[in-house]
Amino acid sequence: MRVFDLFLRRAGVDRPAALADRRASSRLTVVCAREALSAVRKQICLDFKAAGLSVAQMQVDQGRDKAMASACITVNCPPNMRNVLMTQARQLSDNPAIRSVRFGDQRAAVA
Repeated sequence: MRVFDLFLRRAGVDRPAALADRRASSRLTVVCAREALSAVRKQICLDFKAAGLSVAQMQVDQGRDKAMASACITVNCPPNMRNVLMTQARQLSDNPAIRSVRFGDQRAAVA
């Protein structure tokens, strides 16, 4: 780590500032019925934007069960907004069209 810090100092990069600029992100996996996926995706984007969170990436996969689909959502979420993200995840799990909401990349766990 010292060699890396030395390299950064010689390159003129302030390491604490570089770490502070890095955007924190969280990942959610949402599992729902395949036919409800488009409405769920739209709801996620609108609700997260209204809450002040930005969706950086959304990957949709089909599970082993062809009737189910999963969306892996990467959200730009600074540490001070984690409680907002938790609230949004709870609201998603209350949606009857959504089977499960999990933190992390668990798309392969779709049954």
